[in-house]
Amino acid sequence: MSKTRIPKDFLIAGMAVALGLSVIPAFAQDFEEVTFVVGNNLFSTPAFIAVENGYWVDRGLNVQLRLVGSGREITQALNAGEAELGGANMGTTTASARASGNMLKGVIPYYNNALYISIAGGRGIVGRADSGITSDPSSFVGKTVGSLNGSTQEVYLRQFLASGGVAYEDVEVINVPVPDMPISLAQGLVDATVPWEPYLSQSLRELGDNGVEVSRAAPGYVADVIGVLANEEFIAANPELLEQFALGMLEATRFVRQNPEDAAQIATYYLDGLNLDDASSGIRYMSWDPRISICTDEGLMQTGNEMIEDGLIVADPFVAEDFADRAVLDKVLGENPELTSDLAALPTDLADCQGAL
Repeated sequence: MSKTRIPKDFLIAGMAVALGLSVIPAFAQDFEEVTFVVGNNLFSTPAFIAVENGYWVDRGLNVQLRLVGSGREITQALNAGEAELGGANMGTTTASARASGNMLKGVIPYYNNALYISIAGGRGIVGRADSGITSDPSSFVGKTVGSLNGSTQEVYLRQFLASGGVAYEDVEVINVPVPDMPISLAQGLVDATVPWEPYLSQSLRELGDNGVEVSRAAPGYVADVIGVLANEEFIAANPELLEQFALGMLEATRFVRQNPEDAAQIATYYLDGLNLDDASSGIRYMSWDPRISICTDEGLMQTGNEMIEDGLIVADPFVAEDFADRAVLDKVLGENPELTSDLAALPTDLADCQGAL
């Protein structure tokens, strides 16, 4: 693992905030302070890396991390002014926020596969073999499934069931916080769950031979792009800050791609009780591509519009520009091509994109 390059006081502060404590370095006034609210899951690994390795401090930013349990909590924090930036799904979370009048946009992706229109590498469905669950959606009819209502997990489940001609109403879906899904499944309170990483890996490890990997990292169900979200007004007023933030995040995503085991270890410092094997397994299923391609734009737009069609939100049809403001990202990538030079070339035609919805 590369040696940390941040002042010790800042490292302590970053980890303390992740743990819900209030510790701020005495010299923090010399840095521009930013609160970044993220999910308590492996999607947030680049944020942990950026704090741990000093990528933001190097650029004059004192980024305080705040961990929460869902995209809804992230948008609420942004809407209430409790944070300037949030890390959430640029498709489902942005669509829900904009439908409710909270005008958020993505500015800096950090979990994506820009070669795909849709692929959910960090999500999946896990079932109990003794409940009769298989990879066939028809095996879910009449079963009890733990999902997180109003989330990307719900969209994933709906699309999985629809792929086998099963109506969502034919399944008993109960709302379960994702961190509680492994124990709910292990105790037989539900027949299947729809977790994200690391809880997907945890469930499969704990269930052993009784675990069924129903669907994992599957293309075609939902555009799964996790990125930095901010209010449109904040984006317009803070381009320089966002450029420095983007540089730190892009450096962090490159670190995760090139050092997945070290990244998994660092994630255990921030996610309470995280098993290192679960973290290592989960990270390897995930894609850390910070670019936005024509595939990405199409997937975000289609996902938002499918949410309208499914009655999950009420809004006018979305266009790609509703989901991402690319000015900062395009500038930073154009000036620093080495940060993504290890990634495959982007498709130039929709027909070349993978994972159609």
